[in-house]
Amino acid sequence: MNQAYFQLPLDKQNNLINDGYKLFAIYPYKKASMIAIANEADISKSLLFYYFKNKKEYYLFLFDTAVDFIDEYKEKSIDKEIKDFFELINKTMERRMQIIHDYPYLYKFITRAYYENFEDIKLEIDEKKRIMLQTKEEEILNIIDYDKFKNPSDVKILLDIVLSVAEGCMRGLEDLDLWKIQGKVNEFKVMMNSLKKYYYKKEYLIKL
Repeated sequence: MNQAYFQLPLDKQNNLINDGYKLFAIYPYKKASMIAIANEADISKSLLFYYFKNKKEYYLFLFDTAVDFIDEYKEKSIDKEIKDFFELINKTMERRMQIIHDYPYLYKFITRAYYENFEDIKLEIDEKKRIMLQTKEEEILNIIDYDKFKNPSDVKILLDIVLSVAEGCMRGLEDLDLWKIQGKVNEFKVMMNSLKKYYYKKEYLIKL
């Protein structure tokens, strides 16, 4: 990546990022055209390739930028004092649903990238996903209150279940309005409440 990109005015940097999200959200990696992205950003194709040597480099930059943005959003919106597993999970889901509503192209892009199977990009994305998921799990496992669980040794299995449920709930939500998204959040909370009854000690079984 050419460091000249970072010398651009911030609005032009943002245009290149947001227009990339839009085009790669609409089209899979193989079909997305750098010419179309350049046109959307109102710059020449040669200038786009001056900043990013090829489509792959540009795509991976967009993916990293999206992940960084979501992490920053999380830092601003989550109370670090929360130790309850299910409260933390529900707050995380609410935050993600808000991102889907507020930044639809970003979330469409990262969702499509997450399931990208084109060989030219898949290995790099898979490695980034592995690191991202490992970090996410470690963050949760390191701060929750294990005393509330009937069997603390089950927490890692529970987390895998919850993350799979959350992923299923979020797929295909990019075009929903806030009211429908909130409906999905409520459905998710009902499922979490059911799991809580199974995994938590009786004295901690309060409504989510």
